[in-house]
Amino acid sequence: MKKRVNITLEDDVIRRVDYYAQRHYTSRSGAITRLIVEATSSMDEPAVKSEN
Repeated sequence: MKKRVNITLEDDVIRRVDYYAQRHYTSRSGAITRLIVEATSSMDEPAVKSEN
C-alpha cells in the first residue's frame, strides 16, 4: 500500500534528489524512498507496519 505525503524541501535538496534519481533511472519519489530505506536499514528496530 502506498500513501501520498507532502513535504517541503530546500531547492538545493530537491536538485540533489533529482540528480540522484536521474543517475539511478528512477523518479523523485523512487529516489526519496530508496534513500530513506537505505538510511534506516541499519537501525536496530524492525520496520513497523501501521494499520492507519
